[in-house]
Amino acid sequence: MKISFAAVLVLVLGAGNISNSPGSAPVHKAVFAAGATSTGWIGFDFYDEKHIFIPAKVNGHDAMVLLATGLPVPDIDKAFAAAIGVEPKENPASSAQSEHDSAPTVRGLQIQIGNLNLQDLSASVVDLSPLAKNMGHTLPLLIGDDSFDDLVLDIDFARQRFEFRNPASLVKPAGAAELPLTREHDEHLVPVSLEGAPSAEFELGLGNSGEMLVYESYYHLHKVLEGKRSSQRLAAGTGGFVPEPVATLKQVKFAGTELSSMPAAFIPASLTPGLPNSISGDIGLPVLARFHLIIDYAHDRLYAIPYPQILRKPFPKDRLGLTLNKQDSGFIVRFVAPHSPAESAGFKVGDRITLIAGKPAGEWTETALGDLRYRPSRSNLAFTMEGGILRHVKLADYF
Repeated sequence: MKISFAAVLVLVLGAGNISNSPGSAPVHKAVFAAGATSTGWIGFDFYDEKHIFIPAKVNGHDAMVLLATGLPVPDIDKAFAAAIGVEPKENPASSAQSEHDSAPTVRGLQIQIGNLNLQDLSASVVDLSPLAKNMGHTLPLLIGDDSFDDLVLDIDFARQRFEFRNPASLVKPAGAAELPLTREHDEHLVPVSLEGAPSAEFELGLGNSGEMLVYESYYHLHKVLEGKRSSQRLAAGTGGFVPEPVATLKQVKFAGTELSSMPAAFIPASLTPGLPNSISGDIGLPVLARFHLIIDYAHDRLYAIPYPQILRKPFPKDRLGLTLNKQDSGFIVRFVAPHSPAESAGFKVGDRITLIAGKPAGEWTETALGDLRYRPSRSNLAFTMEGGILRHVKLADYF
């Protein structure tokens, strides 16, 4: 699954070797520096607490690359590829199954993370600038967890650090829940239960910036949406921007832990063409970051250790329902959520705003602008519209 808002890296490893084709000699793509069995701890940028950016060298060039999921090969931004002198080649149109499949590719990419070298990778060359603009962060490359099949990835969110390790000596950590990590359709899956329904397979969404995506195959079968207030949000991905239905889950069970009052997006089958019904959804970073995760890709298992203090924190909720873009010296309304306070206040797509809370566009960062929606219920926001009319919105839960 691509990223949604509304998504990363010399002793040769002995397990889970990757072959170029049936019958060929094993090709070790993940290689530590001689004598090493791990990278040791490396700090990462947990941008907006929704995206994991890790330091890397791409063909010798420093870059902060985004850790994602469900990418059989990395995605490299076309401008970044040109800047580092990487020459793309067109894929044969006759074999392409989608627009993404038909993207030009680069081959022989080297990605170095600490003392770990991912060798001879291919990558799809795509324009990541719309996604980067929406995110408010440069986005040179997305790397999926398919690149780590020989490794253990240890992510300590509380200390914002990660480590890649050889899986040979891994033992179950104290206090950890052990979950099976299954694989289907280029996704790594873990068991999750919603609203007391039976557990099902959800994607391990290291590249999903939302709490939970629930696919129609699950929410229709188990009637998860029945009786819930719902609305929509505008979600961004490498394929563009689409509205997604949203509602609040009362109960989610993951890794032996029960979580409550969780916002979730409910994705109709029309937005997941080709995805098998056996994949029920995607559990994202705002949930996963409440656990210390040790992902043993080589042995298909996940260890999750909860952070008790973080578990008790409520999930942020959109109480505004307004998506804005900076434009010229002001803002333009891009999306208004149905039944939201913004809709009740009369906002329409295309409306132009000159000031928010008395401040012009130049005084608002993308992060601060996005965080307006998470202010407490009953907070008041004042918007000065083009032409000088003042419009007030009182924030409230609407789904």
